Amino acid sequence: MSGNNSYTKLQPQGAEDVQSPSYPGNYSARTKKRWGSTPNSYIGTLNSTTTDGIHTQLSPDHIFPAQLYSTESGRLFHAGKILIALVGLPARGKTHLSVSLTRYLRWLGVKTQSFHVSDYRRKAYSNFEDDIPQDYFSASPKTEEGIKIREQIINGCLSDIMSFFERERGQVAIYDALNALKIHRLEVEELFSKMNIKVLFIESIVDDAKLLKRNVNNAAASPDYEGWDPKLAKSDYLKRIQANAPIYEQIDFDKTETHLNYIKFINFGERLVTHNSQHGYLINRIVFFLMNSRIKAGRVYFARCGKSNLDKYIDDELLNSEGLEYSEILCKTLLARLKEKRKQELREMINESPIYSTPISSVNSQSSSSNVSTENIPSLTRKHLSRQPSTADGSSVNSFVVWTATRKRTSETANPFRRKGITVRERYQLNQLNTGAVADMPEEEIIKIFENEYLQDLKDPYHHRYPRAESYHDLAVRMEPLLLEMERMDGDILIIAHESVLRVLYGYLMACSCYSIPALEFPRDELIEISYTPYENLTKRIKLEGVEP
Repeated sequence: MSGNNSYTKLQPQGAEDVQSPSYPGNYSARTKKRWGSTPNSYIGTLNSTTTDGIHTQLSPDHIFPAQLYSTESGRLFHAGKILIALVGLPARGKTHLSVSLTRYLRWLGVKTQSFHVSDYRRKAYSNFEDDIPQDYFSASPKTEEGIKIREQIINGCLSDIMSFFERERGQVAIYDALNALKIHRLEVEELFSKMNIKVLFIESIVDDAKLLKRNVNNAAASPDYEGWDPKLAKSDYLKRIQANAPIYEQIDFDKTETHLNYIKFINFGERLVTHNSQHGYLINRIVFFLMNSRIKAGRVYFARCGKSNLDKYIDDELLNSEGLEYSEILCKTLLARLKEKRKQELREMINESPIYSTPISSVNSQSSSSNVSTENIPSLTRKHLSRQPSTADGSSVNSFVVWTATRKRTSETANPFRRKGITVRERYQLNQLNTGAVADMPEEEIIKIFENEYLQDLKDPYHHRYPRAESYHDLAVRMEPLLLEMERMDGDILIIAHESVLRVLYGYLMACSCYSIPALEFPRDELIEISYTPYENLTKRIKLEGVEP
């Protein structure tokens, strides 16, 4: 057995009698006991999913891929309930931040949900161009209709956040809204503090012109502007910035919000300022994530390693002739794909007319001069001339790096990239799932020798581990350093690994349930491309011509 199971296995006598624990949850994830709420829930799971599950509503007893334990309240790390309220002008990456933070916290086992005010507005007013007065998009509308609609939409969003905490056993809610005025922030803090919910404000400040331009381009491709000409979409979105810039109040600009807990998140990780930092473990993890968070322009690619003669776990063989041919096809196909994408991006940049005709100040005249407050979009090189260049992988949108496991055939699959001078990193965290005592065993022999273990594996292939083996859950915990590094990197990454590793990584990037991860399939004749967008990740399967599945 190589850890490459499809989990549509033979079922020995008694498989139908496997019984789940009386209380669902990850209370014994690190012991030999099993956990899960639905016997045999993996059998018949779809082989793959192409939809990002980050906006999926979760059941109160949902189990997350890297969750270490569970509690009766559904809340972890003695952290209680936390509302994260985002603050910032349009085009400051708030939606991207809320989605990426939700993805990471859910992975850890924290029941987290993003609440985007824009979703509530789109649901209530599908055609904002005709149905909503333009001053709605200001934090302080002037018309009676604009004030009424804004209050209606925000109150609906806040009501759902309260329900998430009270009825769905939620632990962290992320409130994605402008929160541009001091009075609005104080109202939010007062409302939720009365419910014994901690409130943490994260203010996204952007004075990097290139980053701001990228954010505007992303916003112009959002659902609001579906079917619009890109230039008109950008022009319209800039009006939202211009409507709010003169009235925007940075947090604590006049020293009257010193009692609030807040983080100033400057240029997506360039600098962080924390205030009232007597935080617990969970908020410290959030700060650590913010230090690694970036708005990424590149893509992540997944590929299987090439074949060896026996294809065994224990032997750690080199590639055979078919595997060597596969590595060359993989290299040729991916480099052609990257060349095509770079040409497309260059064409878009050349065809893009200047959309910034006037400087846009990020704050009003009341803002403290000690805060980051200058934002002149046309000065594209203002901040970068004095910044020390980074030598880390993924420091440029045009970078490309290959990650492989340390095992021989996985590393050898990357040799065509090495010969072209492309950086290849061997990462031990990418080594395939260790199947322990049943490594390379035929299934019939596993049933004969480890019948009880096999029954447990049928019931819960994600958390089960054979003697001296790893589970998928162990693999997920092992992956966390790489996940944070991926969050930090810009540019493109190719990950060459065993199918068991690709399942876990894909599960993180596409927010898959741990129930579906063991059943994901990655045929060797397909290259997986995952692209980042602010609202969700997108996946595409690219055929490797001349390769057998």
